[in-house]
Amino acid sequence: MKFMLALFSLILLRGCWASADHKIIEVQKNDDTIFKTLNGTYKINTLNNKDVSAYNLNIVFNDSTKQVAGFAGCNRFFGSYSLENNTLKFGALGATKMLCDVKANTMETHFFKALEKANLVVFTKDGFSIYNKKKELLSAIKEETNVNVSFEYSALSRGTYKLIKINQKKVSVINKQNGKPKANACNKNDWQKLIKAFKTFDVKNISNLKAPSKNRFFDGAAIANLKIAYNGVVYESQSFDHGNPPKEIAALVKEILSISKNIE
Repeated sequence: MKFMLALFSLILLRGCWASADHKIIEVQKNDDTIFKTLNGTYKINTLNNKDVSAYNLNIVFNDSTKQVAGFAGCNRFFGSYSLENNTLKFGALGATKMLCDVKANTMETHFFKALEKANLVVFTKDGFSIYNKKKELLSAIKEETNVNVSFEYSALSRGTYKLIKINQKKVSVINKQNGKPKANACNKNDWQKLIKAFKTFDVKNISNLKAPSKNRFFDGAAIANLKIAYNGVVYESQSFDHGNPPKEIAALVKEILSISKNIE
């Protein structure tokens, strides 16, 4: 009797695993906005359900040659992979032989073990997750090298006028009404910081963000506004107090103002 009960439990458990994997894949298959292949550079965000973004782990897939490479925390690695539907497997991986500290070496060991165990990939709108049965091993988002986006920040009051325009090539700042813009080339590192901050919120929802304070209505702060042109569409925030934007865009506004100071 105990044997039959144990056997039934095992069958039921396996059925739950299969059901969970099936449900994940079915949701993915029914979403036409998800690109269901691996190609390009992806940044590893989580490893064994822990945030590892600070370690700058990445993985690069070449869909035409089925070659894979990347950075594992200490060393660069390279090898091959196979992908059929949602089944992902990695071939033998080679790596450089750098000397690193204990944390980097430990991170690298966990990363390679995750790739070794991988047998299921689930695609998302901005990347993918790798599983072993129903356990998530790691998640990653695709790095966009040429994001079609530009930013325009304005602040206006009786004594304040500021207009900042930034795209991947140029930063332009006007500090007084009818003034001439001061411009400079956009620094690559500054641009990457902007893109990182830009990806922390949904740009399509920016017009719904609520300002945390109302000092601009009583001349207590300049009236600020943020416009973002993304993939041919302009998204605009509601007005907010200059110096106190909605929390969702605070990091982005901070980077925009910091970059503008180098132009003034």
